[in-house]
Parts: sequence; C-alpha cells; structure tokens
Amino acid sequence: MADLDALFDKTGAGFWKSRSDDELLEMEFTTDDPESLDNISNDPPPDEEAMVELAYNVAGRDAGRVRCVFCKYPNHERGVVMLYRTGQRRLVGRDCAHKHYGVTFDALVQDFDAAHDRVNYVERQRLAVSERIDLLGLLRAMRAAPAIREFAETRRRLRDFMGNTLWDRFVKIADRDEPLSGGHGTAVRHGEMTLYVGSRSEGYLQGAEMVRTGPTVAERLDQIELDLAGVIRVLRATEVGTRDIRAALVRMVDILKQVEAERVRMRSVTRFFDDENLGRIAHWMREHGRHGIAVEVLPYRLVDDYSQAECGPPKDYTIPGMAVVAAMRDAIVISPKKRRKAS
Repeated sequence: MADLDALFDKTGAGFWKSRSDDELLEMEFTTDDPESLDNISNDPPPDEEAMVELAYNVAGRDAGRVRCVFCKYPNHERGVVMLYRTGQRRLVGRDCAHKHYGVTFDALVQDFDAAHDRVNYVERQRLAVSERIDLLGLLRAMRAAPAIREFAETRRRLRDFMGNTLWDRFVKIADRDEPLSGGHGTAVRHGEMTLYVGSRSEGYLQGAEMVRTGPTVAERLDQIELDLAGVIRVLRATEVGTRDIRAALVRMVDILKQVEAERVRMRSVTRFFDDENLGRIAHWMREHGRHGIAVEVLPYRLVDDYSQAECGPPKDYTIPGMAVVAAMRDAIVISPKKRRKAS
C-alpha cells in the first residue's frame, strides 16, 4: 500500500483551501454517476499526490451502490472521487478510507467538505445582497403599506367604541388568553330578518392578536428593518468567514419568521370580525353594562343602539409583505444545483 503522506500530501489537501469564492462558485462538487468519470479504475491507488475531487451520494438509484477501491465490493452509497496527479481516479467509500488512512484522510476530506459548505453559503450570501433583490427596500414598502396604518386605526376605533374601562378588561382577556363567557345569542339585524349569532357556551376570543398589548406592527417592522440592515451589512463586508455568513443567514431566518408573524398578526383583523366572535363580544359588553350593543351585517360590525356608534373592519384591507417574504426565502434556501452527469 502506498505511503500515506505521499498519497494524501499537503499539496493535495491545500487545493480547496486556496480556492477563491469566485473559483468555488464555478466548480462542481457532486456527481450522481461516479463510475462514468474518465480514468476510473479499481486498481490500488497510485503512489502520488491526490485530492478529493468530487463527492457522490447514490442512495436510491437503480444501479445500486458504488464499488470501493479498498473493500472491492459495491458497499457504499456515499463516498468521494479521488483525483491523482497523473489524472487517474479512484472511488473511495468514506468509511473505508477512514479505516485505511485515519485522521489524515479525515483532514483531506474535511477541507473538501468545508469548501463545499462555503460555496453553498456564498451563493446565499451573494443572493441576499444582490442588486436584483433589495430586501431593505421591500421591507420598507411593506412598512409603508396602507394596511399597516389601518391595523392600528382599527384597534384605536375598537378601543374608543368600548371605552377605557371595558377596553382595559378586554385587553387583559386577550393577553391572558381567557375565554369569553357564553349566553343568549346576539341579534344580527339584516333588513326585516333577524338572525342570532354567538353561543351559550364560553369560547376564546378570535383575532386576539389585534387587541393584545405590545409594540404596534409599525414599531415591530421598524425594529426588524434595523436588524435586517445589520445582517445585510455583515453579508456585504469583504472577506467574510463562513461562520459569519452562516450566523448572518441564521439571523435572517429569525427575521423572516418575525416578518411572517406580523403578517399573521395583521390577519387577526379578519378573524376578529367573524360573526360568531362579534356575537360573543357583544354579549360580553352587555354583561358589563353596555346594553345597547348589537351586531350589524354587510359587513359584520359592532353597533351601539344608544350612541349610534359602530366599529367594523377596515375597507380594502390587503396584507402586505409577500414580496419581501418570498425574496428572503429565496436568499435563505437555494434549491440544490442539478448534480453533474459525469462524462
């Protein structure tokens, strides 16, 4: 068997470490047909410089597993293609190579894996800061959408409709996720026909996110913008390490979840103005002294027969932010490249 240091010397191992990001982006790292590569042989590996050229993973293919140069049987689904200075290639199962060469092979393949990992992160890094995708601009467009103001205005109108005393009690119910008591159904007036909504059994408040205490959607989006700007600043820096790119992208995943959470929160308006939910709320308000509260239709809304005040959903209410969510998803998760059909 060839000497280990001669077979996997420092020059071979250093190949992947010395590649620039631009070079890595142009390279192939995987194959799903390793046997069809040129100069493949099952002969013992030559005694010369070598490097890990490609990785293979053939799990599930019709042709079955790959024959390893060491164990001489088709035992492996995962392995690497070793390229030697003379152009010869050998297919090596990772487990077998580790058994034969121990930590030296581990170091060699570790460099390849590190380069493979880096190119995946660099692809996402460059997409996130691409001139074609202005993530901050898309987030600012979401922040400026009319629905952001409508959400806050609807909450304010509901507070004014209930009055400070009832509103404080109502917010506590939403914050604590407590049920509203049941009772007789609430009359819904629709022309000459009277319907009843609500339930005699208690139930939980729908659309409670619109009522709960905490920062407004606009305030949350302002903070999210600051966080996203920090992530973009890291990704735009020169010579960013793989660990820093990974950390920034992980942070972007969290930011994406926050944006989606605000979009879900904005949808609570629709759930809040559901007919049965309004029936429960009207019953609860009457139980607490607001005897003139009823539910009107087209659209469903709360009305006060005594003061003639009412509170309903906003008009032309469209949830913004789909564009920034889609763009962030594209930057965070890149579809794997089609594996090279080796020839």
